[in-house]
Amino acid sequence: MGEPATVADAAPDAAQSGSMGRSSTVTSKVVTIVITAVLFTAAKGITGYIPSPWGVGQLYIASFVPLFFAVVSDTFSVAVGAAMGSFIGDMLFLLPIGATNPPLALAAGVPANFVATLLFGWVVKRYRSWPNFITATVGSLTLGNLMAAGLVATAGTYLFAPLSFLTTPQTQALFTVGLTVFWDTTSIPAVIIVVPILIRAVRPISARSTIITDYPSWSSSEPRRIAPVSVLYAAVFMVLAVVFFFAPWGGSIADITPIKTMIFVVAAILLVAGPLAGYLAGSRSSGAKP
Repeated sequence: MGEPATVADAAPDAAQSGSMGRSSTVTSKVVTIVITAVLFTAAKGITGYIPSPWGVGQLYIASFVPLFFAVVSDTFSVAVGAAMGSFIGDMLFLLPIGATNPPLALAAGVPANFVATLLFGWVVKRYRSWPNFITATVGSLTLGNLMAAGLVATAGTYLFAPLSFLTTPQTQALFTVGLTVFWDTTSIPAVIIVVPILIRAVRPISARSTIITDYPSWSSSEPRRIAPVSVLYAAVFMVLAVVFFFAPWGGSIADITPIKTMIFVVAAILLVAGPLAGYLAGSRSSGAKP
């Protein structure tokens, strides 16, 4: 993952000196929680009408909201907001279409979003670079998605009637893998593309915002590090695609053709957008003077 940031690596440029490292007050933390929850809820509503192939959960493009705030704001506050936004969004947009219910949302979406956001925020603040942003995105989202899918597969049998068919360890395992990959292929590209753009967009207000307390000052180039990292994770998804295409699933619930295609898409996005993340954010190059 790389070495922890040095003082030089973390030092902000002139435009960021007022925001980097500012401590958050109780009021700003509460505001951060509320803003994260409200915007995450709204973002979930945009794709709330697109459920997963199994009729539970949804397209997870909205993941970019809490992960963006986890980069620039107090990590714990954002994680709390992500958990709240997950539940509220599920109740407002997924419950009416029968894609979840309150017990399932509390048991799966709330803890998974909290843990994934907390882990992501910790990593990007501890290891400050764009290669580690890619690593944190892939790692935290995959862990969170796996956690949510596993909880849905196990608890859902008892909490959500449409999942009553998950009666054997095999079907639960296949369902968990399929749902995790579905969420990964919709959330990882959204974060890698949108979060750097949002970071660039809020730069003019970062020095005077009480919410943006930790504006990143990361190198935008580091070609010897970020390109191999992007290639590595793209290769991982390509291997997944091969496994999904050629493994003898026998018509099981994991053998979903749209997911197979989406895995190739996320691999391509990692290859293209990963190395460009720093430039999308408008970061200074590694050789630029602060």
